[in-house]
Amino acid sequence: MREDAPAAVADLEDDEPPRRADVERRDGGRRRDDRSGAGGRGRPDRSRGPRRPRRAPLDRVPEIPGQTPELPDPVTEWDDAIDLAGRTLRDLLNLVGLTETEIRARDPETDGDGIGRTEQVFDIVALDDETADELGGLIGRRGQTLVSLQYLLNVIVARRLGGDHVFAVDAAGYRRRRERSLVEMAQEIAEEVRETGDVITLEPLSAAERRIIHLAIEKEAGVRSESVGEGDERQVEVMPE
Repeated sequence: MREDAPAAVADLEDDEPPRRADVERRDGGRRRDDRSGAGGRGRPDRSRGPRRPRRAPLDRVPEIPGQTPELPDPVTEWDDAIDLAGRTLRDLLNLVGLTETEIRARDPETDGDGIGRTEQVFDIVALDDETADELGGLIGRRGQTLVSLQYLLNVIVARRLGGDHVFAVDAAGYRRRRERSLVEMAQEIAEEVRETGDVITLEPLSAAERRIIHLAIEKEAGVRSESVGEGDERQVEVMPE
């Protein structure tokens, strides 16, 4: 397995497994998955429809419903790194109007949690139905907003404490569901590769999600995986050993 350094991971319904971008046959032929125009071996098709027009700049910053009118005071006292991270996350959620939420800290339990690398996982839980609906915006498409929130939290903690503290953030159980989908997909692909000898390439994934696929493939006999491509177009290929 070859993988880059792991990263710090849609709407609530957007946790379907990644699509297969391309399948390369053992005899050198190639068949495309009809659901995606991306090419294999890190050569994605970059002509995916018209470009979106640029939006005009906003005259003013839009007000977020429920947003606190004043910035919170900086956290000046904390018991340990976990306490500082939890207090900081609470302030960040209050700033975007998600005041009716609870933060539950737990030990990492799975590869998707970052077990062995992550100090603690913070699960964000809605306390009412309205807030539950709003958590979809916090998660973002394919979890990208949640990843950004996690990154911001870790940057703030690192600047206050230094050291190597890493925390994971989940909301409404999204990342746990997404991890299950990725693992199931990896198992299905491993079985197909063993049967056909094809090389199967998935659509581009984040570093954290590629890591989940690689770790799942490591547990499967007769197959291996590697990452190909660059930047946001980086993909996972699964092939026979």
